[in-house]
Amino acid sequence: MKLTHIGLNVQSKEELVDFYQNILDFHLDYQFNLDSVLTNKIFGIREQIEIFLYTDENMKLELFVCPEPLKLGFSHICVEVTDRDMIVHKGKIAGYPVIRIERNNKPDMLFIRDKSGNVFELQNQQNV
Repeated sequence: MKLTHIGLNVQSKEELVDFYQNILDFHLDYQFNLDSVLTNKIFGIREQIEIFLYTDENMKLELFVCPEPLKLGFSHICVEVTDRDMIVHKGKIAGYPVIRIERNNKPDMLFIRDKSGNVFELQNQQNV
């Protein structure tokens, strides 16, 4: 089995550029609309939705622009990055919440949250 993409809700189109492009360095591949008949069949939601496919060299995100806020939960995406501190720095400057949890004899745990409530855990990339 191979993971091909992850679908996430975002509350505004501004989040696409502000967070996914400027903070996480994804780029837009394409945009499309899913009509209300298909959204109802797939997700049980009867409304047309704009979808933006963003990628980097290793991951694809299908971002659904949906103004409804997310409910709190434990869902998150863990990504390995080459420079966690740069992402944290850019995120803090742009006003995105960052959570750093210090641990004894282990690297700090780092999380960044977009304004829609999607949580990304940032781990150091392992050299293979």
